[in-house]
Amino acid sequence: MVADAAVPVVLTRTGLEGLLPYGAARTVLLDVPAPDTAPDTAAVPAAVRDPADGPVPGSLAYVLFTSGSTGRPKGVMVEHASVLRLVRDTDYVAFGPDECFAQIADASFDALTFEVWGALLHGGTLCIVDTPDLLTPGGLGRALRRHGVTSMFITSALFTEIMGSHPDTFDGLTHLLVGGDVLNPSRIRALLDRPAGQRPARLVNGYGPTETTTFALCHPIDALPAGAVSVPIGRPIANTTAHVLDTGLRPVPDGVPGELYLGGPGVARGYTARAALTAERFLPDPFAGGGARMYRTGDIVRHRPDGTVEFLGRADNQVKIRGFRIEPGEVEAALAAHPAVAQTAVVVDEAPAGRRLVAYVVPTAAGLRIEELRDTLAAALPPYLMPAAYVRLPAMPLTASGKVDRSALPPVRDEDLPSAGRVEPRTATERAVAALVADLLGLAAVGATDDFFALGGNSLLAMRTVARINETHRTDVQLRRFLQTPTVARLAADIDATAGPADRDTGAAPHPTGAGRDEALLDRLDELTDDEVDALLRDLAENEVDR
Repeated sequence: MVADAAVPVVLTRTGLEGLLPYGAARTVLLDVPAPDTAPDTAAVPAAVRDPADGPVPGSLAYVLFTSGSTGRPKGVMVEHASVLRLVRDTDYVAFGPDECFAQIADASFDALTFEVWGALLHGGTLCIVDTPDLLTPGGLGRALRRHGVTSMFITSALFTEIMGSHPDTFDGLTHLLVGGDVLNPSRIRALLDRPAGQRPARLVNGYGPTETTTFALCHPIDALPAGAVSVPIGRPIANTTAHVLDTGLRPVPDGVPGELYLGGPGVARGYTARAALTAERFLPDPFAGGGARMYRTGDIVRHRPDGTVEFLGRADNQVKIRGFRIEPGEVEAALAAHPAVAQTAVVVDEAPAGRRLVAYVVPTAAGLRIEELRDTLAAALPPYLMPAAYVRLPAMPLTASGKVDRSALPPVRDEDLPSAGRVEPRTATERAVAALVADLLGLAAVGATDDFFALGGNSLLAMRTVARINETHRTDVQLRRFLQTPTVARLAADIDATAGPADRDTGAAPHPTGAGRDEALLDRLDELTDDEVDALLRDLAENEVDR
């Protein structure tokens, strides 16, 4: 990312310096005083440098990196004009000095663009929602009411979680935009069924890839017909065009699936340092002329009879798991780099605990150790890209054309999950915890020392596990301790350490105060997506370093 963006300066702090290969970039430590120096404008790459007469609408506003299919993230270059098109002279939401926008998006998520500039460029108020407000039962709703928030965007995953436990969270909002993934119709219907005045005045499904600057299509949701299994992504917002085309770039009739192409000033400049990929995804717009371009989304959609657009799926293998946009090819590329791997295929498998990545591997030799593969990937990929299961194959199934036949890949078996050297639960507490963890992960059995994350767990499931443990055993087990040693044995030991002898023997609950805290923890978990959980975990880690 540093190389592709050709950044001249990297801002960091003492203790983190040197963790990345910064190349020619100059490092500035924000916690070390330094004399004022004039900026070295000559070091700024020509591709991102303002023209001699100063900034213009075509100047670069930011570069946001997204997952890449070749194992290399893609840096999306967005110009100031694209940001203005998102929040100025548009029609999908009201902007103005009387509006107060909630800011809950992570800085690496382009929804931040909508939140910050939708408020500030109109003299409105930006309310930064603190982490503690997200981590207490109903805390988000109380924060929205306390600060007089009128408008906000929330991911569909977080919306679904919150509506399951605190459906009054969004009462009184003027605008609520939900998106980032397919909406859950039952949760949408639950919000629409709330009495007038106890639901947002305007509920909108917001759709748009990073390459077209946050939102491109929006659908006001006034009602949801009985039996509806999906919510349309709507029509193009102002200053945006949307075309449903066949493989020959010809418009398809209503009701016929096609690929969605987006045009207008929201289309990004392209990918930094990726000229070939830019040419593949950003095409001349034959419906506009004048050098205009359109972005090929890779999303398969169709027009409904009323003119709204309905999302059907992806044209490629890209999927979303727990809110992360994932291209299995990125994991395949990392696996293929291992000298003991001859062939590999990575697919998404539906498990009781949710979607998971499964890696199928044809080894070059019989001595390939899955633990070695896992360690190699852990050093190269973020946690959400780690496969939950590894399946050894003597050869890949192929189609008649010689391509990997993914539909013929065998199902995952228990022995394909991390279980080498499994230690069976040894005490009554360990057996109870192992049964609970196995149920949450959708596994037949879990060993006392098995690594929770290697079994397919994730940060959100870790928090739910601890909450369930505390609720069931009336204890006060700490999440931080489980994250440090994510095993059944650790959980069982902490249960036995925080419960009295009578509790271990009878399962009694003599800790009402602790139980109240446990119920609060369980409630607040439902308000978090994996993005927020990961942010929380980073905060916890930093607090540990500070101490």
